Amino acid sequence: MRINIIMLWVILAAAIVIFKAGFFYRISIWLEGSKGSGTEKPQSKLTRFFNYSALLCKNVFSRNFKSTVKSFFLDGIIHVNLLKDNLLKWLIHIFMFWGLSLFTLLSTLHLIAIASAPGGLALESSCWFVNVFGTLENRFMLLAMDLARLAIPGGALLAVIRFLFLKKKLKSVELKDKSAGVIISIITVLSFIYSAAFILAESIPAQRAAFGPVSFIISRILSFIPAGPNLWAIIAVVFFYIYIITIFLFVSLIPYGRYSHMVFGPVIVVYSKLKQKS
Repeated sequence: MRINIIMLWVILAAAIVIFKAGFFYRISIWLEGSKGSGTEKPQSKLTRFFNYSALLCKNVFSRNFKSTVKSFFLDGIIHVNLLKDNLLKWLIHIFMFWGLSLFTLLSTLHLIAIASAPGGLALESSCWFVNVFGTLENRFMLLAMDLARLAIPGGALLAVIRFLFLKKKLKSVELKDKSAGVIISIITVLSFIYSAAFILAESIPAQRAAFGPVSFIISRILSFIPAGPNLWAIIAVVFFYIYIITIFLFVSLIPYGRYSHMVFGPVIVVYSKLKQKS
């Protein structure tokens, strides 16, 4: 059991390191393309980084604080510009962006809670954090996980529908969202199987398991397989590690590839508006 707990911390630490490295890698590429006009004196990446940081601080710690927060909320969180441009594109982005964000956050909290529980058993802990996030027997955790996971395939489905009706399919930027949706949807399926196996392993009553409707339905389907609680417990552990590793691997590699817009798109939009006001 101690080895399992160490493995969980190693997985989390590795994901954080890879993501942070990718974050600064993507920033370096952004700075490379922000050299200004040819009449300006060339600046190093470090100088431009500090200049942009100073611009952010200038807007945050000034009379523009209210407008900065408003811009961050409307452009970085709600994405009003995308909403004005196309409702369906906005729904695709909101479902996938926030679905993935919440799914990753809940998975991270779930991992930390399990790793922090005595012997990896959340029910034996007196800590509220472990009791809430460390087990799917908690109604809130089961419901929150199902809602976050449902948003992702929902966004992917909308992306596919929009792609089918586009006249210029080869030029569609939604191809990125569609492919990302397929990958993350596969990960959510693995996660749903973990939840369903956990329900069967712990023999969670239907009135409690129903708070995770999709997980509960899958558990009812899987219950026709002749397997006892011990086997379902093993299956739950296997799928837990598979889904945790795959979701963290996907998210940590986002800054390096074609899906970097999912993280940096809102940041760039907000920054561009701040720069225009300066």
